[in-house]
Amino acid sequence: MAEPHRPLPTALIMPGNVRGGQVISLVEITGSIGGKVDAPKLADEMGADIAVLLPVLDAAEMLGLVRTEKGDVHLTELGLKFQKTSKNKLKMLKDRIAGIEPFRTALELASKGRPITASQVADSLNEIGLKWHYQPEMNESLIRTLLIHWAIYAGLLRYDGKSGKFQKA
Repeated sequence: MAEPHRPLPTALIMPGNVRGGQVISLVEITGSIGGKVDAPKLADEMGADIAVLLPVLDAAEMLGLVRTEKGDVHLTELGLKFQKTSKNKLKMLKDRIAGIEPFRTALELASKGRPITASQVADSLNEIGLKWHYQPEMNESLIRTLLIHWAIYAGLLRYDGKSGKFQKA
């Protein structure tokens, strides 16, 4: 008997290879150029090729910082505010980050009051068909890295490096 067809997840999913610093740089550079720039020039200014820029651009768009139109990248109102903020930029995006996977699932699991591991988050996401990598160890590692690079800096989670566990901040 065939496996029942699973609907595709509709959650926003953070690209696995994008870090907060890259999104901050993208916004800073776009702002310094006047709030609008074409993607190839932006890639050049960031010292990245277009293949590296695209997932960063996706993340920035997902967070509501930029919008793209006909190959041009524009800062949104939020993007302009974000650019002018001098410290703890990711904390400004706390609520937006909380709605994106894997952060949404990690927060859900952590809200039960017990520390959680990247493995538990990976297992939960796997149950709904979300993976960043087909190899379980790599998938777990990517999720752990995303949680550390985004959720910690945004003030959503705390991380204990000794136990490898996350808790709600």
